[in-house]
Amino acid sequence: MGVDLYLRKMTLIVIIAIIASFSIRTFGTVFPQIFKNIFIVKATILINVLFILSHLLFWLVFYREYISTTKVTLKKTCVLAIIGSFAVSFIYMKKLPFVFDTILHFPLFIMNPFFDAVVPLMSSAFHLIFFVTFKKSLELDENTRLSKPILSIIIGISIYTFLHLLVLFNFLATGRFEWLEHMPRIVAVSTVPLIIVAVFLILSFYYRFYKFLDSGYKIENESAS
Repeated sequence: MGVDLYLRKMTLIVIIAIIASFSIRTFGTVFPQIFKNIFIVKATILINVLFILSHLLFWLVFYREYISTTKVTLKKTCVLAIIGSFAVSFIYMKKLPFVFDTILHFPLFIMNPFFDAVVPLMSSAFHLIFFVTFKKSLELDENTRLSKPILSIIIGISIYTFLHLLVLFNFLATGRFEWLEHMPRIVAVSTVPLIIVAVFLILSFYYRFYKFLDSGYKIENESAS
């Protein structure tokens, strides 16, 4: 069975969403005055929501369409990646009422700032576990084209894990939750190069994976064996 066209489309959507989300957040870190405009704030929230939802949908499609049913360990670690993306989505979704000027009540544990500080770190750890497992389970035809891109995203996610640790440590030290761009100016600006490197490495994987799928790779499944 050929790779489902939907998976290729989802990969492309994730690439576009990452670029859009990263660009506006980086520009806002360097020029924070743009967020004095309420419409830009709302647009940023919507872009970030679309990014995390497209990322979650990608993992659901990846789990269903790409991973062989014989690769039990890889499927289990993919479930971790799905859980991580699903949990992070609440951080962005709870900002939607502000965009549409409505009131929506979320469970108290989701509204707790500790949730915002811990969940992104947990999600990064889950994704790291998946990609390390993915790299170890590559088939011969996958290995030649995906080994380096997977190593690239492992490094990129590792950088993000470090940055999420900084956010958590700041929360534990101050009792306030702040994204990096909202921290003191020297911290916000000095972490931008790390974020750029991380995003480039992550995008490199998705782009190479998209090209790999576009080459007509055949999905290995249990019935084909």
